[in-house]
Amino acid sequence: MKTTITSIACLIVIALNVHGQEAKPEYLKGPATWQFERFGLPPSFATSFPYKGMEELRFSPGMFNKDSVDYFSYAFVARLDNTPAFQQEQVKNYLLIYFKGLCANTAKQRNLTIDTSQITVSTEPGVRASGSPPTSGSAEKRITNSGPPTFNALLRIFGVFADGAPVRLNAEIKVLSDSKTQTTFLVFIASPQPKSHPIWQQLYQIQKDFAINAQ
Repeated sequence: MKTTITSIACLIVIALNVHGQEAKPEYLKGPATWQFERFGLPPSFATSFPYKGMEELRFSPGMFNKDSVDYFSYAFVARLDNTPAFQQEQVKNYLLIYFKGLCANTAKQRNLTIDTSQITVSTEPGVRASGSPPTSGSAEKRITNSGPPTFNALLRIFGVFADGAPVRLNAEIKVLSDSKTQTTFLVFIASPQPKSHPIWQQLYQIQKDFAINAQ
């Protein structure tokens, strides 16, 4: 009986791994050198999450290496079903629930001690993206009065994929809504590096490449 149960458990693990490997990018087609992940919303690490849909992520090559210049630099697109609009306060609450759940769950799995009450998110309206990534050190050249709303965010979280030390994450979130399908897409790009750092050129390119009509 014990052998049978063990065999079934192994088969389940194999099946889940195969399913994850078969997941193909629908929203984030690149960069190909950045690790890809896809999962449904609400995520398993935040069951109180109020939205349903899908999320795709791209992790920079140094995402999980604290000594890398692109540590914790990554992007995700979240598709929120039956959500026709999204305002600044909703963006803030989304990120707060998401990262508190992510940090708490991952820290527990990795036996790290963190204080999730120290996790904070601040947001402010950003410039509306012109569709072209800025040249190095000149983000202001992207400013335009049209285009989807964007929000700048500062997240104080924990590096739970490394040693659990605090991380100050600079982020930008572009909000695209499709009134016909009652769907909202959040295009999230982030890095601890200042926006003058070259990693932001890649992040802005990911942001630029995503469009609702490109699905």
